[in-house]
Amino acid sequence: MNDKRGSKWRKWDLHVHTPASLIHSFKPKDGDDVWETYIKDLENLPKEIQVLGINDYIFIDGYRKVLEYKNNGRLANIQLILPVIEFRIKKFGGHRQFKRINLHIIFSDQIGPDIIQAQFLNGLSAKYSLAPGLNQGITWGGLITKESLTDLGRK
Repeated sequence: MNDKRGSKWRKWDLHVHTPASLIHSFKPKDGDDVWETYIKDLENLPKEIQVLGINDYIFIDGYRKVLEYKNNGRLANIQLILPVIEFRIKKFGGHRQFKRINLHIIFSDQIGPDIIQAQFLNGLSAKYSLAPGLNQGITWGGLITKESLTDLGRK
């Protein structure tokens, strides 16, 4: 087929946080369900936005929840929903103007959240010295899960 029309531009928003994100600003009115309010807001997006990247820090719970709504007949205005994992990196090459950089990993919608969890997120680990400079300082290390991060917070 010889289509001479050229490129077709679309508006996508690949940085959409959810109420499940570790950091978010969703505050429903008293008595309102935060997720119902959130989904209604997505359903009322301008019609030219048909692709969303559901963005979360380290976890994929928000993407799972949005997919649940989509699979139950909601979000008919959205054609494609992509999972996005965000990492905030504290240090960046020592340049004084770049104090922090955020990395965003956009996965295909063909890769399910269980695979992302098992093959990517479950493989992340970290190790911290919580009291640097002490001979017997407090250390923490392990795979990154909600439980292990809670343990890190306690220490």
